[in-house]
Amino acid sequence: MNGSVPERGKVLITGGTSGLGFRLVKYFLEKGCNVVATGRKNLALPEYGDRFTLLITDFSNLKQTSDAVKKICRNHKFDLVINNAGVLSPPDLLLTDDGLEYTFQVNFLSHLMINEIILMNSEPGRNLMIAAIVSPVYRIAEKDMTIYTMASDYGPIKAYSNSKLYLALMCSYLPQKYSAKYLRCIGFDPGVFRSGIYRTQKKWFRMMYIIGAPLLRNPEKVAVRFGEFIKREDLVDGAIYRSGKGKERLPVTENQAMNSFWMECKKIIEPYVS
Repeated sequence: MNGSVPERGKVLITGGTSGLGFRLVKYFLEKGCNVVATGRKNLALPEYGDRFTLLITDFSNLKQTSDAVKKICRNHKFDLVINNAGVLSPPDLLLTDDGLEYTFQVNFLSHLMINEIILMNSEPGRNLMIAAIVSPVYRIAEKDMTIYTMASDYGPIKAYSNSKLYLALMCSYLPQKYSAKYLRCIGFDPGVFRSGIYRTQKKWFRMMYIIGAPLLRNPEKVAVRFGEFIKREDLVDGAIYRSGKGKERLPVTENQAMNSFWMECKKIIEPYVS
């Protein structure tokens, strides 16, 4: 299977109401695709008529997100799913209503869950690409694959980098699990660019970020680069591609730790997937 999205194809973009997600929404709408976006706030794009659908949901709530995605899957079969929603880790440990560390759930676990729901509802023989927007920090993540829920284990840099590593590793996990599906799953490292990912940070951090943001790359340019990238014919499942710099190898992770991690994730999301 190649990386191209069919003309008038259907695209799901998580975190599509701001930052890079919004620019990806606009990019694919302008290419003639039908786009469904998830987000926490309202977004109206009347100029695109019924080609744009907004799914308001909060990834820190597994049941709410599961119910919303299952509902949208009744009317939409996707060609491309872009796992883009994310947040910088809060300065202090924050647990979701599901009892999980906030960054772990929002950046990674909710994406794993919705991907599983979409794969279970995909049409037999239909090509599907899942692309995860990762980050350069996955390279400094810990390799023990531990799900932290205690303040003594928490560090914001660790939590954020770990969540991006898990998202990257998911790109190998899903094609192996769903080997009978026509699935391509890859990671895309966009580098550093302007975004609204700082919403959980303290006021002084938000102010500093806003001041420095004009010096960072425009997310619109990143969206265009991504759109060009997925047209490539040589994309490989599980690979992480850096914007403009080719393919990267993932850090080596101990097999037993990884297997235990995926089993634990499965146990958490299973009630919401089935």
